[in-house]
Amino acid sequence: MMSFRRLAAGALAVALLAIPLVAMLFLTGCRKQEKVFVDANLAPDTRLTSAPGPAEDGGPGSSNYKIHLYWGGTDPDGFVVAYHFAWDDTVPSYGAENSPWRFTANSDSLFRALIDTVGQTRRHTFYVRAIDNEGKLDPSPARVRFDAWTDVPVIDFLYRVGGPLDPDSPEYNPDRKDTVLMGSPVRLIWSGWDPDGLGASVEYSHRLDSNPFSPYGDSTGITIPTISSGTHFFYVKAKDETGAENFPENYKFVMNFEPDSNIIEPLDLSGTLTVLDGDTIRFRWSAHDKEELEGQGGGLYQIWINLDNDFLKGFTVDPETGHYVDEWYFTSNTSQSDSHYIASRNSPQGGNAPHLFEIWARDVEGTFERPSPVPEDRETFVFWYNEPPTSEVIFPAPGETLCPDFEIIWNGGDIDGEVAAYQFVLDPWANAYRVCQVGPEDLCTSWTYENVQADTIHEFRVRAQDSSGCWEETWNIVQFYVEECP
Repeated sequence: MMSFRRLAAGALAVALLAIPLVAMLFLTGCRKQEKVFVDANLAPDTRLTSAPGPAEDGGPGSSNYKIHLYWGGTDPDGFVVAYHFAWDDTVPSYGAENSPWRFTANSDSLFRALIDTVGQTRRHTFYVRAIDNEGKLDPSPARVRFDAWTDVPVIDFLYRVGGPLDPDSPEYNPDRKDTVLMGSPVRLIWSGWDPDGLGASVEYSHRLDSNPFSPYGDSTGITIPTISSGTHFFYVKAKDETGAENFPENYKFVMNFEPDSNIIEPLDLSGTLTVLDGDTIRFRWSAHDKEELEGQGGGLYQIWINLDNDFLKGFTVDPETGHYVDEWYFTSNTSQSDSHYIASRNSPQGGNAPHLFEIWARDVEGTFERPSPVPEDRETFVFWYNEPPTSEVIFPAPGETLCPDFEIIWNGGDIDGEVAAYQFVLDPWANAYRVCQVGPEDLCTSWTYENVQADTIHEFRVRAQDSSGCWEETWNIVQFYVEECP
């Protein structure tokens, strides 16, 4: 039987354990419950009120790189106070580091979209979202996609000051080159504009020949103090504010005038003069260099002459002589090894082909005079050498009637020599041509034909050749009738 003392001790232990449990229940039952936050503010809504519409195929629309966008927003339980906008790529949440969102209180703005300079177009996406009076953002921003384009800038003026295109210069002759005195400075002027830049500035870059282009800047002119002799090209290109560049415009000019030569004898007879066989044709010419005349140094170095496109002779010019005057002659009365010898240029069809005499100069800078059709620059002269011979049918007369056996008689002459041979034929469509050489007794001016077909019209042809081998240019032709004779 349990003792009273043990029973009392157990009851006390149970009581001590119950006290903290009762205390915990008491404290738990008396704790205040936390409030649950409920957002009663509705988000604003954003829309673009003016932006590029889609293309006909449903793809992105297009716009000039300067684009004016309009937007607006509504808030069902408040009002919109401002907006955020952003361009391109993925738009991170508001407040993120390096966020592309920009704040504005406006509902429109004029933007300048970036352009790729290679293709002059670039695709963009524009985002905008409203902010209400409690700072809440539209969770689904309005957006538009479009391709921005630009027109490349234009160079509208490019000329050399004092050159043929200068507005202050005389009327431009397109057949003349723009040439600058050797040693003179060259001043070039240009201007341009951007057709779709709405007054935006344009920058320029330039270069001479194959040199690198200069850095872009706002300069519209340059003076080049010294340039080498020869033909040069000056290039200018423009860049607009988007970075789009036009294809370079160029201006061509020549530094150093060509030297000038003039044939002064024979005078004004080119293409009409025939020199008789055995006579002499004498050419006299002058030449000068414009730089030397203008006091810019220069001077002649060489004079070259040609006959019939074959180089004949070169003359080295003494720089102390200034204007250069010389002469050359051609004659047939010398050995053929002599450079003065000339012969008629016989054409296979008869007659002579013309001779071409040419002269051109070279200055001390190495510039050659070009052949020129301009009348005052008579660097070429065309002439014939040796008059062709002539012939004449003496018998029969044109239209005469002959018997089947007959003799044809002819003769000929040469104004500057002698007839050496004749070529003739009866009825060329049926017979071969004959050639007879003129001998000491001149037995080559007739030919006898026998048993010629009667009751037929016949044709006789003859031409002469002179001692220089030149054939008469045209045939002498006579037609006659042959009939049976009693």
